[in-house]
Amino acid sequence: MIKKARLLEENTKLIRKIFIFEHIGIGYNASIQEKEEATKRFLELNPTFTAYEVCTTIGLSRGTFYNYLHHKVEETVYAKNEKLLTKEIIRIFNESKGLYGQNRIRIVLRQKGINTTTVTISKIMKENNLKVKRVIQRPSAKENNKKKKANYKINLLKQQFNQASPNKVWVSDFLELKVNSVKFYICAILDLYSRKVIAWRLSHKRSEKLAINTFKDAFENRNEPEGLIFHTDQGGEFTSKAFMTTLKMLGVSQSFSFPGNPYDNAVMESFYSTLRKEEININIDKYENSLIIKQYLEEYIHYYNEQRIHTAIGMSPDQKEGQKNYLLNK
Repeated sequence: MIKKARLLEENTKLIRKIFIFEHIGIGYNASIQEKEEATKRFLELNPTFTAYEVCTTIGLSRGTFYNYLHHKVEETVYAKNEKLLTKEIIRIFNESKGLYGQNRIRIVLRQKGINTTTVTISKIMKENNLKVKRVIQRPSAKENNKKKKANYKINLLKQQFNQASPNKVWVSDFLELKVNSVKFYICAILDLYSRKVIAWRLSHKRSEKLAINTFKDAFENRNEPEGLIFHTDQGGEFTSKAFMTTLKMLGVSQSFSFPGNPYDNAVMESFYSTLRKEEININIDKYENSLIIKQYLEEYIHYYNEQRIHTAIGMSPDQKEGQKNYLLNK
């Protein structure tokens, strides 16, 4: 009986081996890769067979086959994750209007809980032809007024651009914009804590009136903060009696850059440089009149405050201010 049982068992094994050879689709001398792929297909179609049976029959090491399976699983997971990452990178790039490179995209991904390297992002951007807009900066018009040689104004800021709280230091300056031989002037004010544009105006004339009205907008928008320092260059609009009297009446301390030193107001200079590269130089041909200019500037500044990642703070200005869980100073 025992001998008969053994014969039946051996006969069954032989029948199963013959079935494997007839249906696996490869010969014993096939390459290892062919055997791996054939074994995987066969087991998927014939779940009653084991990997041990198939590998033994066709002369394939089980360890080699299991390594092949494990590698394929890892490869599939990686491909799936890369597909999702690619989709997210394309979305972020498009939302930034083609302005975000690998560094800013990485910051946004990190905010979403997705950790990856700039090398991976750069590779995906290259594969998907995501090219950051590179615009040759048009030179700004030269200022006619010469800086005064004597530095008789006090610099309270002293290039301390990183502030711990909102409404401690604001910075401002003018930007000249020339459209079809017509000059326009932008006056903007930034809060150094968040780099947020808290007020801006556009005018045909660069004047103390433009400076005063822009400051009043900011002062009202920020609920009339106390202990404020307002830093600018020593331009005539900011050193005029009317402007200085206005700030003094509001309890605001004035701070001034050293004449001819743009580094003393580097954050403001950087903002205007960014504004030129990312908005003005791209859309200036569409600036038909002051109303349209204001519409384009308003849209960009809204994007700048709410969405654009500022590398110095690692987030957008609104996100930075959102970290402070309290009302702005009154």
